[in-house]
Formats: sequence, C-alpha cells, structure tokens
Amino acid sequence: MAATSELSTRERIVTEAMKLFAQRGYRGTSVGEIERAAGLSPRSGGLYKHFRRKEDVLAAGIERHVSEIEALRSMIELMPLGGDVRAELTMLGRWALKELGAEQDLMRVVQKDGDQFPALVAEVSERIVDRGHSEAVESLERILGPAVLGGSADAYAAVALASLVEYRIEERMFGKPPGGIGEEEFLEAWVDLWATFAEAVGAAGTKSKGNGRRRSEVKR
Repeated sequence: MAATSELSTRERIVTEAMKLFAQRGYRGTSVGEIERAAGLSPRSGGLYKHFRRKEDVLAAGIERHVSEIEALRSMIELMPLGGDVRAELTMLGRWALKELGAEQDLMRVVQKDGDQFPALVAEVSERIVDRGHSEAVESLERILGPAVLGGSADAYAAVALASLVEYRIEERMFGKPPGGIGEEEFLEAWVDLWATFAEAVGAAGTKSKGNGRRRSEVKR
C-alpha cells in the first residue's frame, strides 16, 4: 500500500509540475508551487522525498511522455492494414493529431526553457520529432506505395505533418481551430488531399506506361 501511495504522489508531482512548467515556464515555477498543486504542503520538502532537484521532475515528465508515445506507436505499428487507402490515412491522421495534442505542454516547456536544458531538448528532438518524421515517411510509403512518393518521401512526409502541426498550434494559440474548421472536417480534407494525390500519380503512371507501349508498337 505504501508503494502505491508513493507512486501516486510521484506521478502527481510530475503531472502538476509539467502543467505549471508549460504555463509559467521552468524558471517561473517554484518547488513550493509544485508541491501545492500536487496536494502537498508548500515548502515542506515533500517534493525532495521523490526527486533530488526540480530539474529531475522535468526529466521525469519528458521521459514519461516519450514512453507513452512509444507505447502508442507500438500499438499503431501492430494494427493490420486492409488495403483501404482512405481508411488507413484516416487512422494515421487521427493518431498524429492525438499525439500532437498530447505533446503541446511538453513543446511549450521546450520552447520556453529549452536553452537551459540542451540535453533534454536534444532528447525530445531525437525521440519525438525526428522519430515522428521517420515514422510518417514509413507510414505514407506503406499506405500510398513507394512509387507514388518516388524519391521525395521525406519532403511529402514533412508537408503532411506540417499541416497537422499547424492545426494544433493555431487551436492552442487562439483557442479555436484554423478557419473554425472542426477536427473531423479537417481530417477528412487531409485524407482526401493525399488519397486524391495518390490516385492522380497512379493514373499518370498508368497512362505513361500505356503511351510507352504504344510508342514501342509503332516502332515495330
């Protein structure tokens, strides 16, 4: 029972600290404020029973978030693909929007205080941002096919992700989505854009092959 209580307190400290860091910045948040938000007596030393210093709370918050994302990604990777391009794009887009929403507090901390913790910023970049881009490339190639993306898979993945990121940023910054467009409507348009692109490239490729065959027949 004591172990459960200790774990609960530690998690509560991390959760409340990350909220405060996002709102006020790491520098602008005191240990006493974290303790108060976590239900502990302010300046009682309760935080130090679980962490050596305030920076360790931030590191624990980043590690917890990264672990949660990695667990979710593992589940996505195990999902079978049924060959329905639009359904698979919808699943990918919805998952990306959910992940981006969950990352908002963490990214605000990085934006506000990243210069103070370069090692932690590098970890977030490597384990969340860079890996997210790599997985977007793999997912788009798997769903649309390498032939559709050609040698520009990295660029197409960056474009696909940028629109989703911008949606979440505007929503968070201004309290409403871009153009007042709801998430489902936006996602539907995002899916339609990429599915139509894949269909157009596929049709162009088929036409090109047909023209090539006709030119070959004329030569014969």
